[in-house]
Amino acid sequence: MEEENVDLSSQVGSKLREIRKNKKISLEDLSNLSNVSKLTLGKIERGEANPTINILWKICRGLNIPLASLITFEEDVEVFRFSPNHHFAGHNNDWFINPLFKAFGTVEWHRACIEPNSEYSESHLAGSEEIVLVLNGQLELKVGGEKHQLNKWDVIKFKGEDLHTYVNRSEEKVYLMLSLNYSSP
Repeated sequence: MEEENVDLSSQVGSKLREIRKNKKISLEDLSNLSNVSKLTLGKIERGEANPTINILWKICRGLNIPLASLITFEEDVEVFRFSPNHHFAGHNNDWFINPLFKAFGTVEWHRACIEPNSEYSESHLAGSEEIVLVLNGQLELKVGGEKHQLNKWDVIKFKGEDLHTYVNRSEEKVYLMLSLNYSSP
């Protein structure tokens, strides 16, 4: 795969339209299911918008699909080189995530970064499990009202459907590897 030539916005839009039509869901219905405006959904499908990760999670929860379903994975061997242009950003550009791999239809891998002095919250599909590996610095992860202080190389596993918040209280970016495991593809 030519990573440098991948246009994530167009790819996500095409896959979203394909999934929505296969499920026989109108834009209006998806808007109601995801709480994302019909106008925004249309722009995403046409590749005219670069959606935030928050919007993508809402759409995926509305469709009951994993985030990686919106990215095409077709190679037997895949190498993803780091590129600052291949990511989805949070609403305030304080959270970045690179969808990397989808394995066997139920596991997806992401590379993520949380900016200094910021936080980001999310939850995933029911029955999902998330595993987070801290690659540098320190991270506070709040899961279900409980705070966990994590340092470089620490790993945590929790129910992805629970609201969880990543908090970076330091002056440096914190990089993470995330695995999302779903009970069904």
